[in-house]
Parts: sequence; C-alpha cells; structure tokens
Amino acid sequence: MSGLFVGMAGWVLADSAPKILSEFLEPEKITKGEVVKMEIDSEFNKFTALLAQAKQKDPAWYKEHLAKSDPKNPIPLYDAKLGMTKAEYDKYVKLWEKRKYKRVNQGRVELMLTALDKEKGEWAIQTTGKGLPISLLKFRETTGDIVSTNGVMKRIADIHSPATGLYREWNGYEWRYYNEGSLVKIKENFAIGRTGDKRYGILIYSLQEVSGAGTPLADDLIIIRFVPKKVKK
Repeated sequence: MSGLFVGMAGWVLADSAPKILSEFLEPEKITKGEVVKMEIDSEFNKFTALLAQAKQKDPAWYKEHLAKSDPKNPIPLYDAKLGMTKAEYDKYVKLWEKRKYKRVNQGRVELMLTALDKEKGEWAIQTTGKGLPISLLKFRETTGDIVSTNGVMKRIADIHSPATGLYREWNGYEWRYYNEGSLVKIKENFAIGRTGDKRYGILIYSLQEVSGAGTPLADDLIIIRFVPKKVKK
C-alpha cells in the first residue's frame, strides 16, 4: 500500500506543478546539470574592440547601422566604417560560429523543481553549487511571476534565439525585474528553455546593479545546461 500511495502522490504532484517549469524539469526529481560559459577564440576580442572604436567615432551612424542588422544577431552587417576589411570581417564571423559552451571550474550542479507551498502554488528550482542563487527565486503560479529578493520579475516575450544568437539556438520563457531609482539601477532576468536540438535544457539568471553615478555594483551571470525532461512525441 505504501508504494502505491507514494506513486499516486507523485502523480498528483506532477499534475499540480506549473507547466511552464515542469515542461523542462520533473517535480521533486534530481536533475544533473553544469554551470557553463560561452567560450570563443580570444582573436574575436579584436572584433569587439573595432566595433567599440566605430561606435565612439560616429555614434549616430553606428546606431543607424545596427538598426539595419538582425536584432537577434550581435554581429552587425558589414560596412567599411566598422574599421576592418571584408576578409577580416568574414574571419570574425567564422570565429563567432565556432563558439561553444564550456563547463566552468567546479561547475557540476544538481537541480530540482520543488513545491514550496502547493496550496498557494509557490515553487522553486533548488540548485546546488555555483547555481545556488537561483534557489532564492520563487515562482508564483497564481500570477505567473517570479519573486526575488529585489522585487517581482514579470513575464516578458518568449525566447526564440537563432543559431547566430548570443546563446546559440534555443527557445524558452523569460521574466524580468527592472527598477531605476535615484541611488541604484537594477536589472534582473531569469529564463528557462531548451536548445534547438532539444538535447539540453538551458537556464539563465542575470543581475546587474549600477549606482546613480554609473558605478557597477553587481554584474552576475549564471548559465546552467541540464538534462531536460524528455519531449513527448
């Protein structure tokens, strides 16, 4: 009887878990993951430096030129005013295409979608190791938002990132908190999704804080790649 009871309880819990999170993680089940960073050849730094110089030299033109490019692709269209030849530009594009995720030192983590209060519909993604700050976030099913120590992150547009995007091809959901006060400006984001090939789950948490004088106070980024819940065919 006890085994049957546990099994039935698991079904109930799975049914009550918010779909937007249980789409990727099984409730109350440990999932293996790793904290990663996007690695790209150091030669690419020359490209970003040239872009910075072009922006400083003619801000108005640079802004207008970026508007002509794909907003989901951080690589702008080629123009000689970017300060490089077409051959150099093509080389940098190839370097961008070769970028890849790499696990950070001591980056292995475990995740678990956990019910904090099933009656209130409050859930959290408990995370170990370097992903620990994510455990402080609370998802409220009644409102569909995420509460952090800074405030309430509201759902924004879904993510449909192409292969050329900053984090390569992936699709998912995103929430954001933004507050611009006289003393500090805070921007906090949380996103969860799946890679284009559906092989990995992706979880991204970022926090930027800047003082009223423009001094950076915090610039944190956590990217976790994990083994996601299998997609039903």
